[in-house]
Amino acid sequence: MVDIGVELTIKCPAAEVERSMRVLDGSAVRRVWVPDSPGSQWELWTAATIAAMSTRRIGIGIGVTSPFQRSPAVIAHAAATLDHLSQGRISLSMGRGMRPFLKSIGLEGSDAGVAEGAELVRRLLAGETVSHQGEAFHFQDVRLPFGALQGRVPILLAAMSERWMEVASDWADGIHTYSTSERLLNTAQGWAARAAREGFRIVTTVAYIEPEDARQRWLQGMSYAQGLLSLMGITDAAAGAQELAECLTIRDGDDLAAKVEQLGRLGVSELMIGYRSPDELATLCDFVARL
Repeated sequence: MVDIGVELTIKCPAAEVERSMRVLDGSAVRRVWVPDSPGSQWELWTAATIAAMSTRRIGIGIGVTSPFQRSPAVIAHAAATLDHLSQGRISLSMGRGMRPFLKSIGLEGSDAGVAEGAELVRRLLAGETVSHQGEAFHFQDVRLPFGALQGRVPILLAAMSERWMEVASDWADGIHTYSTSERLLNTAQGWAARAAREGFRIVTTVAYIEPEDARQRWLQGMSYAQGLLSLMGITDAAAGAQELAECLTIRDGDDLAAKVEQLGRLGVSELMIGYRSPDELATLCDFVARL
C-alpha cells in the first residue's frame, strides 16, 4: 500500500497554515510535509509547530532541510521538541539545500557535510553526548536536554542523482526523490535492497499544479536537474518534455489512481504531492479520498 503525503505549499500565508493542517488531518492523506524553503510565507519550524499542535492523526515530515543553514544541534533540538508535541509523528528529510541560497548567505555546503550533519542529528535525537571532529562540523560534548519520543526518528536523504541514493543506502532510513519514472524507481529499489535495513522507505514526489502555464514553468525549472534527468534516462530535456510532464505531475484523480497503482508495483512507500495554490488543497484531498 502506497501512503499519500502532501507538501504544504510555500504560497500558503502563515495565518492560513492551521486551517490547511486541519483540512489535511480530516482527509485520507497520511502525512503532511513542511518544506524548508527560503521563499516560503512562513519559517519551517514555526509552521511545523503549528502542524504538530493543530493535528492529531497525520504524520509530520520536516524537509528537505539542510544542516548548513541550521546547525545539526538546532535541527535535533527542534525535531525532539516536535516529536514530543506530536506524540511521535515526526520524520525528517535532509539534504544539502539550494546552492544559490547557500551561496547568497556565504555557505558552500560540502557533500561530506550532508551525511555528517544527518548523523549528528540522529545521535543527538537518540540521547547521546556527541563529540565529533569532521570535515564540516566540530562538536565537543554536545547533548540535548531530552531525546526524541520515538526510539528512532526516521531520517531520509534527498536524492536527485544515483550518487545520493548510494549515500542514502549507507546510513539513511530512506530515499526521498522525485518522479514516477520506472527507471528511476528501479534504481532506487536497487539501493534500498543494498541498504537491507528494516523500515527503509522510498518516498517520491510529484506536483499538482494548475493552470497549464504555471505547470510548464515548474517543469522548466525541473528540467535543469541533470542528475534527475540522468536517472530517468532523459538526455535532452526538450525532447523529453512529455515524459517529464507525465512522471513529475498529476493531472486529476484518475491520473493519481493510475500512478499509485504503478508505484505500488515498484515498491514505493509513499507518494508526496506538492501543490502551488492554497485553493488547490481541497481538490487534491478529494483526489486522495477517491483512491
